[in-house]
Amino acid sequence: MVFKNYTTLEAAYEDLKSGNVDVLRQIAPKDLPVYRQDLGDRAVDQAYSAIQTMAVAFYADQWKKPKPVDPKVIQGLSMAIDRATITKTVLQGTREPATGWVAKGVLGYQPNAVDVTKFDPTKAKELIKAGGGVPGNKISIQFNADGGHKEWVDAVCNSITQSTGVACVGDGKPDFQADLTARKTKQVKSFYRSGWVLDYPVNANFISDLFRTGAAGNQGDFSNKELDAKIAKADSAATLDESVKQYQAIEKDLVNYMPSIPLWYYKVNAGYSEKVSGVAYGQDGDPILTGVEVHK
Repeated sequence: MVFKNYTTLEAAYEDLKSGNVDVLRQIAPKDLPVYRQDLGDRAVDQAYSAIQTMAVAFYADQWKKPKPVDPKVIQGLSMAIDRATITKTVLQGTREPATGWVAKGVLGYQPNAVDVTKFDPTKAKELIKAGGGVPGNKISIQFNADGGHKEWVDAVCNSITQSTGVACVGDGKPDFQADLTARKTKQVKSFYRSGWVLDYPVNANFISDLFRTGAAGNQGDFSNKELDAKIAKADSAATLDESVKQYQAIEKDLVNYMPSIPLWYYKVNAGYSEKVSGVAYGQDGDPILTGVEVHK
C-alpha cells in the first residue's frame, strides 16, 4: 500500500480521475459541482462526526485590549453568517449548517442547541453594538490555503460585511503546517479556521477537549473558571448518562461565552477508482483501508 501526499486537493482529484490514485479522502470546492457526475457510483457523500468552526484567538490584542471582548460581539458575528446559502452554493450541499458545538452522531448531540447560528442581520448588528462593537471594525479569518478553505472563508467574510458593515478578510497561510505553527506560537490576529472530529463518540469530547482551560485542543486560550467547574462536575458524574446530560446543559450555556462560532457539520466528499472495491469511510471520516480490495 502506498500513501501519496499532495500539495493541492485539485491535483489529487486529477490523479484519481486518471487512475494514478485509488482512494481519496477529500474533494476540493472547485470540483464539488462535478465529482458526482465524474465518478458516478464511486462518488462518496457521507456524514461523519466532525464540525467546522471559527475559533477566537482570545490572546490577540484585538480581543483583550483595552478590555476582554464581550461575548455579544461574537454572537453578533455568528448571526451575520448565512450558513444555509454558503453550504448550499459554495459548498454544493456537502455541509450541513451547525446548530451547536457538538457534532452529529455522538452521544449527547442535541439539535438546535443554540439560536446564535441563525442568520439574522438585524439581530447581528444589535448584538455587536450592545457588546461595544468590533475593535477596529475589522476581523480576519486565518486558514490553510492548501485545504480547500479559501472559497468558504471568502463567502463567510462577504456575509459578515454585507450584514454588519464589519470588514472581514481571509488570512491565508500556504499550508496546514504554517497554519498550525501560527496557532501554536500565538500569532493568530483575530479568528482562525478550526474544526474537530471525534476522538470518542460522546459530547464531552467536543466541549471539554476544546474549551476547558489548558486543554490540548484549546489553541485560542479561551478560559473561564465557571465553565471549568461545570466541566469538572460533569466529568465526575456518577454515570455516563448523567455526565452526558450535564454536558448538554453546558453546550447550551456556551452561548454565554462564545469560545468559537459553529459553522457546519462535515461530510465525507470523496471517491475511489475503478481498480478498487469495498471502499467505506468510518465515523471519523477516514477510509477503512482494511476493507479495500484491489482488482487484478
